[in-house]
Amino acid sequence: MLKTPFRIARYPVTHRQFQAFIDAGGYGQDEWWAGLAERPEAIPAQWSEPNAPRETVSWYEATAFCRWLDVQFKTAGLLPEGWRVSLPTEEQWERAGRGTDGRKYPWEGEFRSGLANIDETLGDVGPCNLGRTSPVGIYPDGQAPSGALDMAGNVWEWCRNEYEQPERCGDVGDSSRVVRGGSWVSLSGSCRAAFRDWFSPGLRNFNLGFRVCCAPPID
Repeated sequence: MLKTPFRIARYPVTHRQFQAFIDAGGYGQDEWWAGLAERPEAIPAQWSEPNAPRETVSWYEATAFCRWLDVQFKTAGLLPEGWRVSLPTEEQWERAGRGTDGRKYPWEGEFRSGLANIDETLGDVGPCNLGRTSPVGIYPDGQAPSGALDMAGNVWEWCRNEYEQPERCGDVGDSSRVVRGGSWVSLSGSCRAAFRDWFSPGLRNFNLGFRVCCAPPID
């Protein structure tokens, strides 16, 4: 059960937002990478539209971005006292994605076409034939109870938790990390708000991104 308040980003981190970290020299500054098991070089994403979700980003890169953003927010006076920016825990993510009424998807009821960028938009499987990520926020009818958008489909989203030991949410180690939400190549069942999966924290893929969360520290 969640015991502390939190705020989660309305959208996944976009290319424009992540580029600000790159332009600020984020990959070259030790403080953002301290204690992380890997420090990769920056590489281009699969797509580059400013308002599309930043994909091809590892858990380590997402964590470094959150550390950098935390300092930017604190410097600007944008965080409540004692709060910090991080990846969401999967408990925070799920609460934001399904609310307190136990819904299966971010919206009420069963899966309905046109509420998320999932595999129905992949190639000629579905009606849209999109075959890639979409700009964030273009499925307003798929909004979660928290007000967050794109919590089903578009990109899988990194969470803080280790997959096999979900009580562990620290930044050290190279254990597989939880991802939530499904992506543009996922079946609808994988986009359920309670569905959990995992990836190696060093993986970069064209359907894998993240969003940020603000809360009091939990560790």
